[in-house]
Amino acid sequence: MGYGAGLVVPRHDGRGAALSRDQERWQRAKQVLDEAIAVESGERASVLDRACDGDPELRREVESLLSAHEQAGSTFLKTAAVGLKAPSSPSRAGLRIGVYQIIKEIGHGGMGEVYRAARADGQYTKEVAIKLVRGGFDSRFVLERFLTERQILASLDHPNIARLLDGGSTDDGVPYLVMELIEGTPLDEHCDNNRLNVTERLKLFVQVCSAVQYAHQRLVIHRDIKPGNILVTKEGVPKLLDFGIAKILDPTDGSKTTLDRPFTPEYASPEQIRGEPITTASDVYSLGVVLYQLLTGRSPYPGKTSTAHELARAICETDPGRPSSVVIRQLIARSGETRPAPSLSEISAPREGSPARLRRRLAGDLDNIVLKALRKEPQFRYSSVEQLALDIRAHLDGRPVAATKGSWSYRARKFVVRNKVGVAASAAVALAIATGVGLTVREARIARHQAEIASIQKARAEKRFDDVRKLSDSLIFEVHDAIQNLPGATPARKLLLDRALDYLDSVSKDADGDADLERELAWGYQRIAVVQGNATESNLGDINASLASDRKALALFEAVAKANSEDAIDHLNVAMMHRILSYSSLTETSGRHDLERAMAISERLLKQDPTNPKIKSERSIEYQNLGLMRDFQGDRPGAIEAFRACRDLKLDILKTTPSYRRIRSGVGMADALYGMALARMGSREQGLKELEEGIRYFESMPKGEDEINVSRNLAIARQKRADILLMNGDTAGALKSYRETRSFLEPMSKADPQNTMLVSDVATMDYHEGRVLATEGHYREALSSLQRAAKVFKNLHTLGRPMDDAVHGPSDVDIWLGDTYAGLADLQSALQYYREAGADLEDTNPGETKVSEKDKSSMDDDTRCELGTVYVRTGRALMRLGELPEARVMVQKALDVSRASSATERRDVAALYVVADAQAALGDIAVAQTHDAVGEERARLKKEASASYEASTETWRQIPNPSVISPGGFLSHSRSRAR
Repeated sequence: MGYGAGLVVPRHDGRGAALSRDQERWQRAKQVLDEAIAVESGERASVLDRACDGDPELRREVESLLSAHEQAGSTFLKTAAVGLKAPSSPSRAGLRIGVYQIIKEIGHGGMGEVYRAARADGQYTKEVAIKLVRGGFDSRFVLERFLTERQILASLDHPNIARLLDGGSTDDGVPYLVMELIEGTPLDEHCDNNRLNVTERLKLFVQVCSAVQYAHQRLVIHRDIKPGNILVTKEGVPKLLDFGIAKILDPTDGSKTTLDRPFTPEYASPEQIRGEPITTASDVYSLGVVLYQLLTGRSPYPGKTSTAHELARAICETDPGRPSSVVIRQLIARSGETRPAPSLSEISAPREGSPARLRRRLAGDLDNIVLKALRKEPQFRYSSVEQLALDIRAHLDGRPVAATKGSWSYRARKFVVRNKVGVAASAAVALAIATGVGLTVREARIARHQAEIASIQKARAEKRFDDVRKLSDSLIFEVHDAIQNLPGATPARKLLLDRALDYLDSVSKDADGDADLERELAWGYQRIAVVQGNATESNLGDINASLASDRKALALFEAVAKANSEDAIDHLNVAMMHRILSYSSLTETSGRHDLERAMAISERLLKQDPTNPKIKSERSIEYQNLGLMRDFQGDRPGAIEAFRACRDLKLDILKTTPSYRRIRSGVGMADALYGMALARMGSREQGLKELEEGIRYFESMPKGEDEINVSRNLAIARQKRADILLMNGDTAGALKSYRETRSFLEPMSKADPQNTMLVSDVATMDYHEGRVLATEGHYREALSSLQRAAKVFKNLHTLGRPMDDAVHGPSDVDIWLGDTYAGLADLQSALQYYREAGADLEDTNPGETKVSEKDKSSMDDDTRCELGTVYVRTGRALMRLGELPEARVMVQKALDVSRASSATERRDVAALYVVADAQAALGDIAVAQTHDAVGEERARLKKEASASYEASTETWRQIPNPSVISPGGFLSHSRSRAR
């Protein structure tokens, strides 16, 4: 790094230099420099005599700094600080490097030169960019850095990063890179030349963020992000260039700094300037500078910063002005600049038309986003580039941004802006109702007080009380139901229900024991529980609040049923609430007890009134929950029986009461669950037939009838059909179906971004796409899809959302990520993901194993089989690493946890897949151990391997119609041995 010719800045180079000592010396040199600059040039000698007395080396350093200060002038900000004057090198035009012939030099800087070159072997025509070490910089240190850059680029494959095509060394040993030739314009020039407005600039910037975040995910920090390193092609695609000073991020080495590499000071973070250790937050800061310039047409530090010293001080000590404020201030040209500073109209015209309009556009969210990225303290910036990009996308979509502390009114205003037409009518109705309710509640209370004095006033109070209930009832049911299918209506639904319940709570205090009011309150709580966190419908993902509301509803319904012992519907409501609560804890004892209570009530009611469609509908959903519960317990035949009973009851309602609400959708979902259960037991053709029938029911429903939930259930049914196609080995058909389903769900999710059900559904399609790609061996593509899914699932998991109601959770994705890395032969990464999956399933920390200490009977069968799959995968990875004893221990644990001894007896097909894989893995480990064994031990191991393979083959014979994909959705690595 350098601030001018001849300046040397202390650094930690790993060869004995102490960073703290160098930093102290640098601080002393800077202090003396400040004193010398503050006086006239003729007085500086005496200042130096006094300050550097007895330290000639310090005096030489300060004199070098003074020289740099005087020579830098206005050109300082226009060039990257290199620290050394580059020696000239002879032209390489016309030289042959590998299969390429150099045409001409197109750039140089630091220690490298870049040339345009063309392929010259006659195979095909292609122009490329070739980067070599500059003549005179071919020291061992520089060559090692150059090779590091090549390795970094080889690990990056992103549409917005210039690609590495080839590499090697010239005949005289100089390494070179062959890169994609980017013919474009620097980002800021492209925006200005094409007169892009603020929105267009932000969309381009988000693509740049995507490239930087991609590099960060691969532990690469760019460290020199600036418009000149971001070229925009003629197609309008930004490309991030020049990883020549990038650094592989090593979290364990906090001592490394950026000071051993050059960078461009104007875009450097305060920690880079100070020579402190850097993180990805440094790139966030540099992106903030770029964004500041794109939006305002000026640097965040426009004052007197024409020298290195002044710029360094500004970056470390001066807070940038708010973008919305600086765009209405005229720029003053720096001394030495030949061109006049652009006028306010020249800056604002292409962006928003006028300075006033540009100021309004930048005020608020964009001010806060930019200034958060430019915080001096790294810990107060965005935690990642992705978070910066998410805030910009939120601003573009009209949603609240994290950089702005959002009050209720701020978020409500954002919602209204996004849904002006849909909300206008609802808001008018809600406002009228809320106003009316507030007034009538007040009048009702006054009237009730006056009723003690006069009976006529009591009658009036009771009428007002009834008015309040009618208005609240309308708000809960009529208004809520009218808007529930509007895109993005989930927050508005919650707001309406919250307000309605506030009114009902207030009036209920004056009506203890009123069964009708308690029933209305119970329905209100049940409705808001759905919005808060019911995973089967549009919700906000707050599972704890949802459970609390459901329990309030149950208590109220029980009170009503007790007061109306002969009313079947009141008792049916109690059964419904027990069934709803059971779904939230199907794998727990409390869930089983709730379901038993629900089924006991519905069985009694069905005997009393066997033709009532409401009772039959409730009973059918209870059978659905029973099927899921049995499936979790490993009773797969019992699950099929329960799903069939659910389907039969739904069909009966459709036949006898075809107009019953949601019945066609109910039949469709029952067919889908029944078909998938059949497929998991090996009856894939019959299962596929049932699924196709269910899909036809969904597709036959009229538009507008519960459209969001019906559309979502149709998508899930199509996904289950793709699951069976994958089990049948039709990877192409499965991949096509998953992608079609994702494209169907994604617009719904984007229209309602707070709806966690839809967010989870889209992530599930990413997960399935990753599974297929990994199955086909396309591991790099699979990683991208699986990592997107992992991030969403782990965020939902962090919020406390139970994953047993989702199609797949974090551990499933981790297993497939492990398989993908294992396919890439990156066994350490594979082990990391397998261990994370195991920790999640064992509910412990990575590296610990507490499953043996737990009561295994309390673990549901799906979790047990999945944990067994993790153990087998871990064992195989350890075997490939040569850790054979540890591998054997892990595989034996898989046999233990999957209950190998009773899996056949229980007809637990999912467990049999794990057992067969574990037995085959034991055989493979025994074979591997024979390589180092001799004599009797070698013979024993061969015998053991043979017995294990035979056991695996026998287990496969117990599996009906086995597939290469297990019922749990994972690849079976031992399937080929059974053929």
